[in-house]
Amino acid sequence: MKDYCYFLIPDAMAWDVPALRDKKMPTEFYKDLADVKLRYQQLREQPYNYEYASDYVTGCPYARLTIGIVRNNARGPLKLVEVRGGVNYLSDDFYGPFSDVHDKMLYAMARDLIEAVGVDRIRIFNDSLAMPLRSRDMHITEWRVPNDICSDLKFSRFLNRDKQQLFLIRDGERVIETSPDGTQQTRVVKNIDSTHIYIGHYGCHIQQYAEDNFRTGCYVTPEHPQPGDNLDKLQIYQITKGGCEYRFMNYDYSKSRIHAADYSSVYIANLPEDYDLDRCFQEFNAPNRPLRNHMCSLSTSDIVVTTKNGKETAYYVDSIGFKDVSHLLPELHEVEAQRQKEQVQDEPER
Repeated sequence: MKDYCYFLIPDAMAWDVPALRDKKMPTEFYKDLADVKLRYQQLREQPYNYEYASDYVTGCPYARLTIGIVRNNARGPLKLVEVRGGVNYLSDDFYGPFSDVHDKMLYAMARDLIEAVGVDRIRIFNDSLAMPLRSRDMHITEWRVPNDICSDLKFSRFLNRDKQQLFLIRDGERVIETSPDGTQQTRVVKNIDSTHIYIGHYGCHIQQYAEDNFRTGCYVTPEHPQPGDNLDKLQIYQITKGGCEYRFMNYDYSKSRIHAADYSSVYIANLPEDYDLDRCFQEFNAPNRPLRNHMCSLSTSDIVVTTKNGKETAYYVDSIGFKDVSHLLPELHEVEAQRQKEQVQDEPER
């Protein structure tokens, strides 16, 4: 009978990049799955695992923490899980020419390891292909092969208010819920079925969760975003302090007076699908508008900020239409960051 064990490389990039060879840590070997899982958990949150250093050949972030299986036969060891840019990838080595679909022990160990540490994505790369023909980086739910070792993994869908899928979260991973004032709650996700999830200890329907967040002003993102995740955002700033001379005034009057410190973030949420400024104005002036008891209806001098595909744009609500004031974004962010810092400092010790 062949001998099998798990191996763990703390940082595979140090083996692949000559300039880092002096930082190379030895490969570790484990017979017991519980031991390799414990070591994985100790290393997984290390900052280097979240660095986005890309291999120019594959175009994919370098593999960092890496786990696989050693077999004492001619086919040699197989990598199984690689942490790349903060994301767990299934190594394509496992389905490469040195894998063995008839090796029942190998597949049993692989399934156990996948269940213990989890994977989210796979990117198949064929060294014989020219660089322009790199294979697609895909979510593991898109990957279908016979005897799939990832078939037991459970993922939960997150939607926006318009039922558009935003991202997937694997059981045990976490989402961050952000409130208008910048405070955040991090919650563990667990799948119930295709339309129900636990967010922390709260069980809910995925569409109801999305609608509640839009109504109450809550922006939800994965703790560790992946390629393809929809992180589009809607945020509204209003002048909240009294005596501001340009509150409710048109842009021509206000443009030389606007100061980010006069504004506070009063609303934030995941951006609905095909959401434009006119729709936003109508919705936030309706009798059943979101946060109607905690914020004023959308009015002249308010600032609406949208983030679409990573591009952030700010608009001043004018008496007719909107004016682009994206030049204010750095100052708005700076003011909000300072307020959050002061809020943390002012919180009483528990």
